[in-house]
Amino acid sequence: MNKNLLMAIAVGAALTGCVKNETANDAVTSKAKIGFEAPVVSGITRGTGVTGEIGTTYHTNENFSVYARYYQATYTTFDAGTSYMDNVETAYETSDNYWDSENAGGQAYYWPKVGSLTFGAYSPSRATNDCTVTWEASGFKFTGFKVKENPAQHYDLMFSERVYDKSHDEPSSTSYAGGVDINFKHALSSIVFKVKAAEAYDNHTITVKSIKVKNAYDTGNFDQKLEDNGTAKTTAPVWEAQTNENAGYEAVTKADGEVLTTTAAPLTNPNPIIILPQATDHTASDGNKVAIEVVYTIDNGTTPTPVEQKHSAYVSDLSIDEFEIGKRYTFTLSIGLHKITFSPKVDPWIDEVVTPDIEL
Repeated sequence: MNKNLLMAIAVGAALTGCVKNETANDAVTSKAKIGFEAPVVSGITRGTGVTGEIGTTYHTNENFSVYARYYQATYTTFDAGTSYMDNVETAYETSDNYWDSENAGGQAYYWPKVGSLTFGAYSPSRATNDCTVTWEASGFKFTGFKVKENPAQHYDLMFSERVYDKSHDEPSSTSYAGGVDINFKHALSSIVFKVKAAEAYDNHTITVKSIKVKNAYDTGNFDQKLEDNGTAKTTAPVWEAQTNENAGYEAVTKADGEVLTTTAAPLTNPNPIIILPQATDHTASDGNKVAIEVVYTIDNGTTPTPVEQKHSAYVSDLSIDEFEIGKRYTFTLSIGLHKITFSPKVDPWIDEVVTPDIEL
């Protein structure tokens, strides 16, 4: 790794079922419409020293999709239930402050008068453009998920914890009362960059022109891996069969680059790099490693054109063996310059004796 570039790090779906309202034969519906409260968003894991949430507010402009199974009493096993909502898209309703299927242009779904519903959800609904989504006894599977080539199109793929045994008590004179709580977890990893100059360099301007994450796998299969025992908990969600190395996700979007100061600062208008969880060293497959490539210029105020520099560092050399599910990685790039100095040296004189003597 080049000594001029120091990097510090802080660890901070398209098969879909038809959208239909398959009400179980003995589940007479009530007048209460099924809606969803603002989902909670949490990370799978936390890194040492990370403060705050990885992102806890679900954006009202985003849509998520829901599955529900009906049980005459309460949940026993996944297959003991019958389908009630099958990959139903929901959207936010400003006036009512909740998400439901009508808001997304679909039909309304109503609570059964007897029995209970168990729910699962994924976000965003448009993830079906990039993978096959299924909801099974073991939870969600995103098969063949492909991260977009352009980081400006990256999004936060999420899956919910299973929500068990929900019902709506009658009587109710309203079309909606309360809402199903959804707790989303991040399925991918996130990468954030900060940049700074190692020192204040008089009359010199360092400008970062490009930061890329290179050689990262962009396609894989996700499995939530729930235990189907009536009290299912997320055990160890995994990504498997990662393939297809991307040429480079570029984080910098500011046309004129990021002029550095000695204070580490987030990029201005950065591309949000959401990356597939994976090992950072792909030696087992093809010898490539995930790398961070930085292009910057040095302007000393006297040259007609700033001098461009390019350096790379392997992520695995930064004690990061893998990008893990639900973690956000913040890389701080500190770029330093070495002053040009001179050490004069004079070759010794070579004596040459002239003969004969000069007679005057």
